[in-house]
Amino acid sequence: MPFVYELTLAEETPQPEYTLVQQLVPEGTLVGTGQNLAVLSDGAAEFHLRAPLQGLLVEWFLHSGELVDPDFALARIVAEGAERPVSSVTPARFAQPC
Repeated sequence: MPFVYELTLAEETPQPEYTLVQQLVPEGTLVGTGQNLAVLSDGAAEFHLRAPLQGLLVEWFLHSGELVDPDFALARIVAEGAERPVSSVTPARFAQPC
């Protein structure tokens, strides 16, 4: 049976102020575990926001240029299987070129 989860940022200390730069996946797309969903920026570097679990991305709550509030979800994803806890996501910094 499918269940719905909301994609949230993990708590960091100190909590960076992120801006959503770009959605990489449109609503209605099936996403895989670990797939890059969006690009975030803290003003100094850019980060990928990755899917913690496979599912159908059904709704974005933010658009490009908007600040990310760590207390609110960024997106809604519908996953298959028995409902289970889904971890919050820590943005992953882009790899530096060689």
